[in-house]
Amino acid sequence: MELIFDNHNLEEEQINLVVHHNTITGLINDKENKIFNLISLKKCGKGKIIINNAKVAKDEIYINRKRISQVEDNIEFPAYLTTVEDLMNNYLRIHQLNVKDSNKKIRGSLKIVGISEEYISHNLNTLSSSEKKLITIAVGLLSNPDTIILEEPFKYLDLKQEKRLFMIFQKFKEQYDKTIIIKTENPEILYKYTDEIIIVKNNNILITGATKEVYQRVDYLKRNSIPIPEIVLFTYLAKKNRNVKIDYHDDIRDIIKDIYKHV
Repeated sequence: MELIFDNHNLEEEQINLVVHHNTITGLINDKENKIFNLISLKKCGKGKIIINNAKVAKDEIYINRKRISQVEDNIEFPAYLTTVEDLMNNYLRIHQLNVKDSNKKIRGSLKIVGISEEYISHNLNTLSSSEKKLITIAVGLLSNPDTIILEEPFKYLDLKQEKRLFMIFQKFKEQYDKTIIIKTENPEILYKYTDEIIIVKNNNILITGATKEVYQRVDYLKRNSIPIPEIVLFTYLAKKNRNVKIDYHDDIRDIIKDIYKHV
């Protein structure tokens, strides 16, 4: 699901933004959530919105909004829900999702994120924080969305769970043509796991582009108080202070090889 906002007027600001399909896009967002609400089609302004090369009329926005699933950072569940099955059936009911076999659908969503079907009967209050996080993601998959927006998806997860979840996102992107948007302020996560990035500051889009290219603009990001990944900052300082001719890499081992080669 490709989203294009072409000269879109939002609260007296002209927004030009593309969220490409088949990508994992990172989002650093302001607290006011203006751009976030626009991307999720919750609050649109006036102007052109194009989805998958088709211009969207105002009365079609709600229909397209249903193709987007938002998984919030909140892992606290309503007190009136007891089990994992209650939680997921509640989501199906609230969103009026017509599913032939809800039990099969629930088990399938849990399996995708690596949660055993035995958890269906587990009490929500007995779950660990990492289990709750994975189950909230499984809930967000019940609608089979075209675009999945995840707030801090790797929070509470250990490194093994983090890598496994990333592989799931990769599969969604490559095999199922899904658009993944990761909302976080963690530069390490964004640098490791996203293809493109949107950085919002003072409720306006500061910069967008390929993640690796954006983070190489270290001086510009520092001037705007944008956190920089440690591996990028290390390379930047080596190049600037030691005049070492090394390239930016994803892996510290590649940087070390460059240093041995040039020093």
